[in-house]
Amino acid sequence: MIPTMIEAHLRQKHQGYQHHVHGTAKSAQALAASEHVSGRRVAKPVVIRMAGDLALAVVAASERLNLAALEEATGITAELADEVDFAPRFQPCERGSEPPLALFGVPIFMDSKLESEPLLLMPAGTHQDSILLDTHEWMACEHAQPVLNLGIRP
Repeated sequence: MIPTMIEAHLRQKHQGYQHHVHGTAKSAQALAASEHVSGRRVAKPVVIRMAGDLALAVVAASERLNLAALEEATGITAELADEVDFAPRFQPCERGSEPPLALFGVPIFMDSKLESEPLLLMPAGTHQDSILLDTHEWMACEHAQPVLNLGIRP
């Protein structure tokens, strides 16, 4: 079940969202497999620190985060955040299932290649729930900022 505050945000900002329920998926690649879609269509949010503040970097499940591209685009040093430090910010989400939504009050950066996908599947706050959103609506509503080469092939 999607946490209440996330569902309220989705109803207010993304009226056309689709809620999917699936088996436990503790990674973005596992989510792609459970939904039988390409990892290119699954948005993998990664919590990072930029100049000490939290942010989300969103790449395709099939790619890994390229922090150098983000640093080059923003001029700010970026590093992976420690889960212990950021978990309280994303309550009531299960650890590792944080959706890239503005309601958590952190900037969202996304790999510009995701713009070519009409719909994105992403975690919805639990390891059994996901949401399917129109990519461009998500970008506009959540103020996601595209960054070239934020995601790179492993």
